[in-house]
Amino acid sequence: MTRTAPAWQLLLAFALSLLVLCGLIGWLQNVHIISANGMYKSIQAEPWIASPSTARLDPSNYLFFPLYGVSARLLDALGILRGVAWKQFAYLNAFWASIGTAVVYAFVHRLTGSARVAAFTSVFHLGCGFVLLLSVISEDIMPGYVLVLASMALAGLWFDRPNWRRVAIVGAVFTLGWLIEWRLLFPTLPAFVLALLIAPGRPKERAGQVVVLLVSILAVSGIVQLLWEGHNGAIGLHDILWTGKGVATGWAGITWDKAWMMLSGVGNYFLLVGGYVDPGSAKAAMGLLAISVLLEVAIFIAAILLLWPRRGEPRLRAVAIVFLGTLGAGQVLNFYSQPQDPQMQINVMPWLVVAWALLLASLLPTRRGLTIVLAVLSFAPFAWNVSALAKWRGDDTRWLAATAALEKRFPPDSTVFLYFGYEPVTTWKYALWSRTWDWDNRVDVPPAPAADPKFKWIAVNAGAIRHPDWTAAEHAAAIKRDIDLALDRGYRVVVSDMWSWPPDVLAAYLGTVAASGRTDAIYRMLHDDFRATEAFHDPIAGTYFELQRR
Repeated sequence: MTRTAPAWQLLLAFALSLLVLCGLIGWLQNVHIISANGMYKSIQAEPWIASPSTARLDPSNYLFFPLYGVSARLLDALGILRGVAWKQFAYLNAFWASIGTAVVYAFVHRLTGSARVAAFTSVFHLGCGFVLLLSVISEDIMPGYVLVLASMALAGLWFDRPNWRRVAIVGAVFTLGWLIEWRLLFPTLPAFVLALLIAPGRPKERAGQVVVLLVSILAVSGIVQLLWEGHNGAIGLHDILWTGKGVATGWAGITWDKAWMMLSGVGNYFLLVGGYVDPGSAKAAMGLLAISVLLEVAIFIAAILLLWPRRGEPRLRAVAIVFLGTLGAGQVLNFYSQPQDPQMQINVMPWLVVAWALLLASLLPTRRGLTIVLAVLSFAPFAWNVSALAKWRGDDTRWLAATAALEKRFPPDSTVFLYFGYEPVTTWKYALWSRTWDWDNRVDVPPAPAADPKFKWIAVNAGAIRHPDWTAAEHAAAIKRDIDLALDRGYRVVVSDMWSWPPDVLAAYLGTVAASGRTDAIYRMLHDDFRATEAFHDPIAGTYFELQRR
């Protein structure tokens, strides 16, 4: 039995991680790399920052907004980025990621008994592409991920000899994690149940421990439900357990495009190499993505070969079932949703970190030269991925300038913008101009000029996301109705560089929401019914065209 890591080592791991991540955030000056979803989350958190007693709970992020709202209030009180929640969230993520670093260190130290292996593995984990990315941007997954990771670490260490207390603690920590981000519930719960079912002991004891796990999950969920009862947006226990987030939307569904997006997600989890958003870009980055995946496979195979003689050890078996079970269940669910999304991969891919730790433990202690090589290899993902992130350095400032330039060129009171829906500038306009979503055939538009709402826009992907049951013709007709409405009310309709996309690029982007089959109808409607004249170009926002009827 190995001993736990000394507290000073855990504090040092946390402090060094936090120092590095905060320094990296300050250097990058961009908390919206690859994903700008964190901006929307920071806006949604504003009521929790201003007035927690009246703010509305979100069913799928039941504890996230209360947690980050209170945390942002604390940063405001300390004078740290006061009133700029979208930047504060990145530093809060760095704080939670550093707790995650300490969790990895403690887990590996207890698993292997080696401070050196724990240190190398902690650096390796922090340096993995999506872990590092989500530690320095404003996305909302990090606190939930860290708590779920902690529960997985405890399960790996304890489910070789489970008892009711250990199982209940794992269930409680796990539940606090998925109450921050609901979908974290599903990949790991089956792995926990399987690990308990094959643990040492009589079948009746093992079944009882599964019951304890489920009861602890229900108990903690029920306590949280009771604590929030009567609050704005509070829901019942059944609705907490099943929010159905994203199920009846275009994000859900199985298509061949998801295979390319899965390659992107799995490859970029380890090394950030490109192809982050759509199947077309994933195909273009296929070579580098394949290299990253092959390196992951090599680590896995090497760990299996070295550890095969120990396959009968209960603890090693528990660790394998918890982490590989989460991988299996998680990737099945990811294939149905958004397998390229960093948030979807970060919680199902920690098996790679565990495999690296066990590989290091098998090779260390050894000759000094090999130790140095393993140290360098442990640090290599961090170095690679910092270099990859650097190409987006300073983009927050550039997007602010681009948004101001667009406002000057196209007065918002007389302009309706047509976007695909993924363009980063839509996030900035939403945040800085007006908190208004795209029209999607649901607005009563006053004649131009109209100052309110300031941001008036149409999104091509809206029909795929919100109306997965539409035909291609219905989707194209809905976009045309919105464009015609804007023109009839006297607005200029200005389209992003989406206008210049060839059909295969449009199909690739629509493929992210299982709607590539609608490409021809949408493309033909736009180019047959309208003509466009180039009206503006910005180095970061791209080219804009003014749309007119033919």
